[in-house]
Amino acid sequence: MRSFDWSATSIGPAKIWPQSLKTAVRILLDCRLPMYLAWGPDYIQFYNDAYLPILGDKHEVALGNSAPIIWSEIWPTIGPMWEKARQGQPIGFDNFRLTINRYGYPEDCYFNFSYSPVPDDSGAVGGILATFAETTEKFLAEKRQAFQLQLADALRDQRGAARVVEAASRLAGEYFSVDRTGFAEIDSQQNIISVERDWTNGRLFSLAGDSWPLDIFGPALTDELAQGKTVIIEDVSPDQRAIPYAQGYASIGVRSTAAVPILEETTLTGLFYLHSGLPRRWPKEEVTLIEEVARRIANAIRRERGEEALQDETRILELLNQTGQYLNSTLDIDSLLQSITDAATELTGAQFGSFFYNGRNANGDAYMLYTLSGAPREAFEKFGHPRATPIFSPTFHGHPPIRSDDITKDPCYGKMAPHYGMPKGHLPVKSYLATSVISKSGEVIGGLFFGHPEPGKFTERTERIIKGIAAQAAVAIDNARLYEKSQMAAEEREVLLANERSARADAERLIRSKDEFLAMLAHELRNPLAPVSSAAEILKMAAHDEQRVRMASEIISRQVGHLSHLINDLMDVSRVTRGLVQLDKECLDIKAIATTSIEQVRSLVEARQHTLITRIDADRASVFGDRTRLVQVIANLLNNAAKYTPTGGTITLTITVRDEQILISVIDNGAGIDGALLPHVFELFTQASRSLDRTLGGLGIGLALVKAIVALHDGSVTAHSDGPGCGSIFTVILPKAGDGMAQPIEKPALPATGSLHIMVVDDNVDAANSIGALLTALGHKVTIKTDATTALAEAKSHPPDAFILDIGLPDLDGYQLARELRGMAACKSALLIALTGYGQPQDRALAETAGFDHHFVKPANTQRLAEVLSSVHAR
Repeated sequence: MRSFDWSATSIGPAKIWPQSLKTAVRILLDCRLPMYLAWGPDYIQFYNDAYLPILGDKHEVALGNSAPIIWSEIWPTIGPMWEKARQGQPIGFDNFRLTINRYGYPEDCYFNFSYSPVPDDSGAVGGILATFAETTEKFLAEKRQAFQLQLADALRDQRGAARVVEAASRLAGEYFSVDRTGFAEIDSQQNIISVERDWTNGRLFSLAGDSWPLDIFGPALTDELAQGKTVIIEDVSPDQRAIPYAQGYASIGVRSTAAVPILEETTLTGLFYLHSGLPRRWPKEEVTLIEEVARRIANAIRRERGEEALQDETRILELLNQTGQYLNSTLDIDSLLQSITDAATELTGAQFGSFFYNGRNANGDAYMLYTLSGAPREAFEKFGHPRATPIFSPTFHGHPPIRSDDITKDPCYGKMAPHYGMPKGHLPVKSYLATSVISKSGEVIGGLFFGHPEPGKFTERTERIIKGIAAQAAVAIDNARLYEKSQMAAEEREVLLANERSARADAERLIRSKDEFLAMLAHELRNPLAPVSSAAEILKMAAHDEQRVRMASEIISRQVGHLSHLINDLMDVSRVTRGLVQLDKECLDIKAIATTSIEQVRSLVEARQHTLITRIDADRASVFGDRTRLVQVIANLLNNAAKYTPTGGTITLTITVRDEQILISVIDNGAGIDGALLPHVFELFTQASRSLDRTLGGLGIGLALVKAIVALHDGSVTAHSDGPGCGSIFTVILPKAGDGMAQPIEKPALPATGSLHIMVVDDNVDAANSIGALLTALGHKVTIKTDATTALAEAKSHPPDAFILDIGLPDLDGYQLARELRGMAACKSALLIALTGYGQPQDRALAETAGFDHHFVKPANTQRLAEVLSSVHAR
């Protein structure tokens, strides 16, 4: 104090000081308590030795300096107090908090103090005397104790790890007066630090939900944390460990931090941190308390997570038990799949779950079903089934489970068209888990898929649980499939037995029909043979009797006609049943058809003395059909009515038009049809029982022929009878011809082709001769060969204009023969036509490669063949 140059201050050297100042300074220096005096309008400072700890590093410049300059950081707070003291009003406070900067950083300190006015020699206030007692340690000890009690209550009362972190972070942040606190999880394998919950005072932003590589804060600090050491950074800028990674700290707004590692055995698993946006000093006792808080929070988190795990384990065991009981109790595959999906979704904690199931239908064809949980079916329908992408394919091929904390960041994700990632409108999935469901036989039954909009929702434990569910599901589905197969087998056995019984009945009926047909055929053939034989004998005995010769000739002629009719009926039904009948269709007046049909059966009707009534309820009714065949239909129905109606009966033919249909009905009051026979009357060789004299005749093919011909005209025919003796009604329904109905297309005449020399080569002699006859009829000269060798020899000596070659020849095939012919100068420009039974695209390609100009499939289209030959002649 004595050596200080006071003359450089506004109060001047000590020798001119007023006595009041000297007295105040003497009192100040003799006091054992912290005290300082601010004198004059500039508040020039005097202080004693006890005040030095309060000044800290400020001591070097504080003596003789202005108090507002030295305590600039708190002057906005104490300045107004000093003004009151200068007015003569003493001021004092206990445990008053001031944030001072005495060591190069701000710190909260607590003081008991008083500001007393000191009069000068004139009685006016010359200065202010400040008496201090720093209570920071005592106050903080009391505050620490209260904080610890409050923290203990919070950690005890909170339920759930997240709530514990939230409450503890808030209390720690407020107590230590920092800008942000929180508890971070550390994935040591991936070197990732993640924050789930934190607290901020608003000066720094929240880090909740964010993750970073741990190395962005410096490997040296990471190593210290991994060794269990608390990391203290009072200011990032001068800290040699942190300054190379200042950008990482700046990205989260940190200038100062205290970080306490949490280790499980020797693995770094968590971090309790306190952040400040400004440089900050961390006293040793404060760091000790922070470490204690971190340990207590970590223990509380472990306790809560243990309780959560226990509760979750209990819940999962109950669900697994319930699921197992249900899976063992149901054998319905659809409800089983839905139950598996619902249970697995709940057990995994997923928001969305699905089960895509590979099944096979009754024909053995593969198909895919799917069930959903947590989402409506409409959410998937527009996207279809999962495709064979790197994400989905492994699950459908029985590979190990796939688990991703964020599928949108997976390198296998989003590489395939058309979506290249998540389709627009798809469910928001980040966390992803999938596993195969594999039967005991090794078949991949399907795949279970789970999703959640938040990342990191599925763990290794979740994966183990879902693998267990998949195993249970596979057993249950195998059981359901076996049950389903046994049910299907039982049903199939029933169907087979029913089919066998039906087939046996049909076979027995067909055998009876065959026997009856053979008996009828024998009878019908013998009937005309007897009079023919008798007539032949008459011719022998009465060769010169002209009248008897004429009678015998007429008998033979009638019976030959009868035989021809039988044969024609047999040939007709054969052609119709084999689809060989070709119709010559034209627009026809159905009345004219009916008139012609009546003329054909008139003699039989008159012979049996029937009354034939015709009713036509239309002036004109046209059909588009084959005249001869439609006459045959109506004539057969009238003929049947005449045969099965007793002498003197009535037969009615009606024709009506209804909408776009023509109905033709033949009604009789004859023998009728038994109910058992009625469903079979249009089947081949079916007839009602007949008397031994078989006077009605016929082979039982007429109605079958009627049905076939009507079907060729896009119509239908039905039969009705109330039973034996009640007559019958047969109704033919044909489509009415429209006004614009096309007229029959006349077959074009074969074009005149002129005369060509054509060689036909085919080892089928009949086929070769028939095509040769056709070509000869067209005016061509034809040479026929049955093998390739003689064909080549003939072509050298007498080269033809065209060749028609079969492919399947005995020595060389048709392709090789074509190549040989193309190699001969005389035949290079000849027309080569392949005529073969092979008509596939590859056969045509082979023919073209071998040098053929045209390729025809047997039987050849005569019109087209004539056109091709005509073009050659013109050329």
